[in-house]
Amino acid sequence: MMLVGPMLYLATELMAPLPAQADLSQRTFVGSFIGDFAEVENYFSISGAANRSSSSGSFYLEKTVSSHSSISIFGGLERLQVDGEGASGWDNVEVTYKQNLISMEREEFVLSVGLSFELPVGSRNIGAETHVREGFEVLFGKAMGNLPDTVAWLRPAAIEGGAAWQGKFTGARDDLISGFAELEYSFDYLGEHVRGFHVIRAIHDLTPHLDFDYLQYMSAHRNSTAPSFELTPGLAWLNSTFEINLGAQFGLNRASSEQGPVAFVWLVGVSYDELLPATKWTPFR
Repeated sequence: MMLVGPMLYLATELMAPLPAQADLSQRTFVGSFIGDFAEVENYFSISGAANRSSSSGSFYLEKTVSSHSSISIFGGLERLQVDGEGASGWDNVEVTYKQNLISMEREEFVLSVGLSFELPVGSRNIGAETHVREGFEVLFGKAMGNLPDTVAWLRPAAIEGGAAWQGKFTGARDDLISGFAELEYSFDYLGEHVRGFHVIRAIHDLTPHLDFDYLQYMSAHRNSTAPSFELTPGLAWLNSTFEINLGAQFGLNRASSEQGPVAFVWLVGVSYDELLPATKWTPFR
């Protein structure tokens, strides 16, 4: 339900007349705090989160297999602190195939779907899932470079979002539903592609953003089925190759605040095409 408003707005934007300056190739989206976004590219990131009772570190590696598809792997470590005792270990590994369905250059819109499998290789002492899970996700990105001159200062804005479902092959039913929406504003786009605006060098590569996350186990045997809502104001420094993203994550309800009302989240990522030209090779067209 949280994506209905943004999706209606996107539909209105896609039907609007387009000025010539809108071009998806000029845009760099921030993506989520694990590095996942609707675009398909060669990308690697490490990320982490910490609050008063837990901390984690993760890696994300995506490799294109064609100009419109990729395969990615995501995993990491987690440390929990419960009643004065700590437990740490590896989490499960998730493998995802992502396919770009729509890429509209002038409209600055991209839509992708992904099929994922979670492999139960994690440590049991941190509560890692013991069954293979399968799932799918839908991701989109929509930038505002096609707005009219009267509101040209809004052209650097963009909306990203997605929704996902994950269930089990075997074992007790445990469906996980999640979604996110992100508003962002690129000072780089403002300075380089919006006439009449000058951005000083100190903030040129910064993109402030605001993330809203939703997560809920619909039928869980050991997790709360109450929805979890989180709001994350963040600031990303990024260009066409590198990204550093920092944020403070606030729990908006009881389910999201059980491990602490505030968490610090971070990400360091690289689009490695230019650094390793050989990785541009793909087995499929």
